Amino acid sequence: MPSLRNVLVGLASIGSALAAGSYPSLKVRNAGVPVGQLKNVSGIQIYHSYPPGRNTSAKAILFVTDIYGVPLLQNQLLADSLASNDYLVIMPDLFAGDAVSVEEQEAGLNLTEWRALHPTPEIDRIINTTIGYMRSKLDVEKIGGVGYCFGGKYVPRFLKASGGIDAGFIAHPSALTEGEISAIKAPVSIAAGTLDAAFNATAKSRAETILNSNNVTFQSNLYFAAPHGFAVRVNQSIPQQAYAKQASFVQAVTWFDSWL
Repeated sequence: MPSLRNVLVGLASIGSALAAGSYPSLKVRNAGVPVGQLKNVSGIQIYHSYPPGRNTSAKAILFVTDIYGVPLLQNQLLADSLASNDYLVIMPDLFAGDAVSVEEQEAGLNLTEWRALHPTPEIDRIINTTIGYMRSKLDVEKIGGVGYCFGGKYVPRFLKASGGIDAGFIAHPSALTEGEISAIKAPVSIAAGTLDAAFNATAKSRAETILNSNNVTFQSNLYFAAPHGFAVRVNQSIPQQAYAKQASFVQAVTWFDSWL
């Protein structure tokens, strides 16, 4: 069961956000034309989505994607949705143009071989470079990290002491180890789904135990009938999936309002 602290933190952050009316939009976009811009930064293609009416922000979100990467429409729209809540959102291409397409994944692409082409040290390098760019060139003072699926492993790696990310949100992470969870020092919010074999209710409970024993500020939600990938790609005709995507988006935005 979630701890009383988890429940109170979640209710307080969501309640304060709604009561204050401080967000232009707490509705995640699922269709339409992306409004961000792609820029080449130190050889990395980076999607920039800006807060309404300006192109700078002292608080920004580093968006660490799933295997579908920057090209996926849903990732771009999700970045735009976060930005509409007054955040600068920076989403780097982690795979040097080699993101998996939905068609490749559905056709049975060998993901083990694909992952070997994008090892952890290289992903860490790209994230480190992006964080440096955010702080030195964009004058960002506080960085929140969102990680989905593949990216859910990497945001925690930068939530350690002096890791570069000040608060994090991860949804349905894949290949996340207990060692990486144990190293977390900054506040973290977790979204898990009951149908996600990569990070199920047992893994969520174990993560909570580790974070609690290390006195880390955390909050977690478990979404019923939510499959792997629910915070990004869902079947909108299935109410439980549509709800899980929308609710996990609110979870992320309100978390950063409290801890970033």
